[in-house]
Amino acid sequence: MPYNVDFDETDRIVIVQVSGAASRDDHHRARDEAWRLCRENGCSKALIDLRELNTSRASTLSCFTFGESVSQTAPNVRLAHVLPTDVKSKNDVKFTSTVEANRGLATGEFDSIEEAKRWLLGATCAV
Repeated sequence: MPYNVDFDETDRIVIVQVSGAASRDDHHRARDEAWRLCRENGCSKALIDLRELNTSRASTLSCFTFGESVSQTAPNVRLAHVLPTDVKSKNDVKFTSTVEANRGLATGEFDSIEEAKRWLLGATCAV
């Protein structure tokens, strides 16, 4: 499976890991599962681990559309994106994150899980 979604009960963060060349449907299923876990656990923070993501087949339009859908479906969730290592994928994630931020979502981009967690845990945001 190209994604995994889990709830970290200690830090009260939903953690999404996406790897490989996940399809549009995979991204939407992971998003929906993450928001479901946020609602069920009264959580407003999500760490999106994209270090192993490959967006070689993604278009600018698909990145835009996904960023727009994220901001519409979870407007009160704070997102920490852990960036991929390859340049195209990193740029695609940054673009998607910018779309989310331009639509009012609190987002951050980080090179490590530790940095992302520090940012999420230092922030307060109501559900």
